[in-house]
Amino acid sequence: MSRSRSTHRVPRGGIDPIRCEADALAVLALGAPYGHDIIGITLDADRCGRTIHVVTGTTDPEAVFRVIDLCLVDSMPHADGLVLASSRPCGGLEEADRQRWVEAAAQCDDAGVELVEWFVLGRAVTRPRELVGDPPRWNPW
Repeated sequence: MSRSRSTHRVPRGGIDPIRCEADALAVLALGAPYGHDIIGITLDADRCGRTIHVVTGTTDPEAVFRVIDLCLVDSMPHADGLVLASSRPCGGLEEADRQRWVEAAAQCDDAGVELVEWFVLGRAVTRPRELVGDPPRWNPW
């Protein structure tokens, strides 16, 4: 018996741009966040993924700033954008993520890199930028 299944093709690193949320989530799934992890995908000027950093054991929500530093230092001068995901298996979005988004976006801006998206993966997929009212930052190609 055949079952049709809807899948999203995973963009190939350095070849296919990560153009939308579905592309980013497909790449993030490669990091398989099962515990308290933070994943960072650095993007080049064409929005192609260049590196994926997986940092495990990040139970402190403030660890996102240290992971951003790691991603940026390790990926310069090729980084133009950054996509983050924080895995919170038993939780989700926190009110403090509003200020964390503002600070994380500023941290990236100071390095000349756009924080394209930050997902919080918990009981649902959420986006801290929505707490601030920022619009999506995906290129409308």
